[in-house]
Amino acid sequence: MLDVVAVGEVLWDIIGAEAHLGGAPFNFAAHCCQLGARSAIVSRVGRDELGDRILKRAGELGVGAGLIQRDAEHPTGQVRVTFDAEGQPAFDICTEVAYDYLVATPEAVARVEKADVVCFGTLAQRHPSARRAIAELLDAAQRALLVCDLNLRPPHYTLEVVRDALSRCRLLKLNNGELRVLQEMLGREEFDEDAFLLHLLQTYDFELICMTLGAQGCILRTRHERVLSPGYTCEVVDTVGSGDAFTAALVVKYREGWPLAEVADFANLVGAYVATQHGATPSITPDALQAFAVQTRRSSI
Repeated sequence: MLDVVAVGEVLWDIIGAEAHLGGAPFNFAAHCCQLGARSAIVSRVGRDELGDRILKRAGELGVGAGLIQRDAEHPTGQVRVTFDAEGQPAFDICTEVAYDYLVATPEAVARVEKADVVCFGTLAQRHPSARRAIAELLDAAQRALLVCDLNLRPPHYTLEVVRDALSRCRLLKLNNGELRVLQEMLGREEFDEDAFLLHLLQTYDFELICMTLGAQGCILRTRHERVLSPGYTCEVVDTVGSGDAFTAALVVKYREGWPLAEVADFANLVGAYVATQHGATPSITPDALQAFAVQTRRSSI
């Protein structure tokens, strides 16, 4: 069984009057578990009701919660989510919360040392304390495929954090908007899209870059192969968590050795399906995915 560890934020997405458990690393871990992997998360929550609810829900979703730390001084993280006319989310992310003070405990270090995959992002690195802890954990993950879901949430990242994340990972996932931001940050606006992807592959020694294109699908790029995979049309309920489900499907099937075209298609299918459901971590079953695939059609690129 594939052993996956996510490192970073676990929090509550407040959507209208409802609270949904989320945070990209946690969503990723939950979806990996649904797709057949063993998963755990290294994070930190408050000693409060919201923290208690996270531990309970993690257990219900099958995510290993033994490495979720408790913080008596800082509250559990929250994000207020609103949507534009196209269904795209905007995030108001609370600061000075528990995951900003993540610690690289001996237990967490031992866990990542044995993992097959370790996934991280940039949001949980906004505070120096958590940034140091995440660096220590990534340094310890010598045998793992290090996956960075860039997940840029302004103003919660810096050029230093982004450069360090790129230098550590072997699989980079970002969206087309983040690609343009990255070009500006690195001073490479003169490159066209594919030339910039190749530049990143050569500069940072990635195995694979995945760029998502929203409803249009995704591009997978290695030094020798470019896969353009159309997405699946669907009636969007909300897109929170769909990108994390996409990443989970991508990583699980890539690590299992599927051909890149099949990896991309499956990730597109899972991401689109989650966008038709409420919340970030709806149930995903083979039967539900099969029924969805039959009912929907491919996008045009």
